[in-house]
Formats: sequence, C-alpha cells, structure tokens
Amino acid sequence: MIYIKPSFYDDFKCTASKCSDNCCIGWEIDVDEETLKKYNNIQGSFGDEIREKIEKSPDGSKCFKLSENDRCPFLNNENLCRIYINCGEDALCDICKNHPRFFEWFPGVTECGLGLSCEEVCRILLSDDKPFELLETNDFNPINLESKEDTVVSDAYIFISGLRQNILNVLFSDKGSFYEKLERVIDDAERFCGEELPLRKNKEIIEAYKNTEPIDEKWTQYIEKLWGNSDKYLEKRKVFKEEFKNDKLYPKILAYIFYRHLTKAAFDMDIVSRVCFCLESIRFIEISDVKTYCEKGELTLKDRIENLKNWSKQVEYSAENTDYMIYGD
Repeated sequence: MIYIKPSFYDDFKCTASKCSDNCCIGWEIDVDEETLKKYNNIQGSFGDEIREKIEKSPDGSKCFKLSENDRCPFLNNENLCRIYINCGEDALCDICKNHPRFFEWFPGVTECGLGLSCEEVCRILLSDDKPFELLETNDFNPINLESKEDTVVSDAYIFISGLRQNILNVLFSDKGSFYEKLERVIDDAERFCGEELPLRKNKEIIEAYKNTEPIDEKWTQYIEKLWGNSDKYLEKRKVFKEEFKNDKLYPKILAYIFYRHLTKAAFDMDIVSRVCFCLESIRFIEISDVKTYCEKGELTLKDRIENLKNWSKQVEYSAENTDYMIYGD
C-alpha cells in the first residue's frame, strides 16, 4: 500500500480552547458503532450521561444531542471535551479523533490530508510560501486488485494523478505570475481532456455559490452581500490582480484543492467537471479576498484564513454542496 500526504500533514495539532471557531459547535457529531459499544460499557454517572445524550439522526445513525447554541453536550465552559478529559482519547468517536484529517482510498493507494474548515490547518498552509509538496511512503505489502473494477479505478488513478502532478509543477515553477500559471494550468488541462473547459464566468460562479445550501445564517448574509455588490467587487478585481499577481499563497491553495478533489474522478472519469470545480473554487476564494480588500483597504493573513475556512465549511463539508458545484443540478 502506498500512502500519500502533504508535507505539512504531521505539523497539525488541535488548538482546542484557543480555536475561535470550535468544530464542536454548529456541527452534527456522529457516533460510530464501535465507539457506541465503548459508551455502552462506561460505568457510573458519566457513562449514563453519555448514553442519555445520544439520539438517532434522520438517516438512522447515532449522534449527540446538541445543547444550546448547537454546542456538543460534552463541551465544557473552557471549550474542552469532557469525554477526552474523563475517558481519554480512545473514547472519542471517529469523527472527533480524525477531524480535520481526511482520507481517500484507491486500490493500492491511500491519500491523507487536512481539511481547510479548520482555521489551524489554514494557518499552517498559509504560514509560508513554500511549495505544496506531497510525501509518499510504501509499506511494500502486496497490492491485490480483486476485481475488474479495481483495475479500472487503479489505472484511472494513475492517469489522473499524473495530470495533478503536472499542475503542481506548473503552479510552483519560477515562470510567470500566478495568473499566468493559471492560464497554463487551464491549457494543460484542456490538452489532457481533449476539450475546452466549460468554466463559469466570475458572476456565474458567485451565483452558483448563492444557490448552495447555506451552512448557517452568517453564510447567507455573506453571500447575499457578495452577490449584491458583485459588479463593484469584480471591477476592483482588476486592481487586486495587479497587486497580487506574484502572490505565493494562491498556488498553495489551488494545489490543495486539486490534491483533495481531482483524483476522485478515478471513480466516475468526469475529469472535466472536477478540474472546473478546482479552478472555480480558487476564483471564488480570490473574489472573497477582493471583497475583504474593498471593505477594509487591506488583506491580512487573518482575513485570508477566514475566507478560506468559510469556503471550505460551506462547500467541502457538505456533500450536497460539493456535488452541486461539481455536477450542477
């Protein structure tokens, strides 16, 4: 089995109570079956409390009953987990142990990463202008392709990951501005796919995001303002592009997006739709930065982390919204 991960993967450590956007607030927290068995065996009043605060979600799975303000019922006043404090890390359910880590499994390959819905991951990604690099390890265990479908997916993965690596090479080459590199990425992808990419125009991208299912009221207010003032922001983008043409962080963000999303096309071979999704995602993130730049007269690292995190929460952590942005209606 081959394992692939970004070079900064092992740098992540949860900031716990220091996080300004706690992942234990505002999210449904699923309890997997193995962890549920552990909870059923915890003795005493705390075990009773855990079991009392588990309910069935609409899809039939188990989750914690969120308390006031959609807080996990086991989040204390210091925003620390009482299950972790009382029972240790092994007692955490899978989602709590793994978040913000993500995994994608292909025949013979596991890709690992860190999701940008976490502000600390965004900070690590954007903390320097080093290239986005992938590290590969191999446990040298035999790879068994058990079916014809496995073989097809494996071949497709190898094919598509080659395109991804070419894109990363372009993004981190010494030639040209970020926007010139972006055009080269589009040209290379079109040659690879054998067709012109049906990319949305900037205002169409904003409209598409406006049509996604909102994660909260804050997003609704944000996207309505972005849409209502889109002409002003897009006009300002001309100045913004000149100032940020040599930006070193946009290539890293786009590399992350391609890393997380492109090779999934191995399962349906809709490479064009996923390439467009990746390119339209960086465009939307950039437009969000332009909005901030217009309103504040500057764009700080903190601002960029906030915009990136909100994009990820709205799209990457909603399967419905991800599918809508990739495949449409």
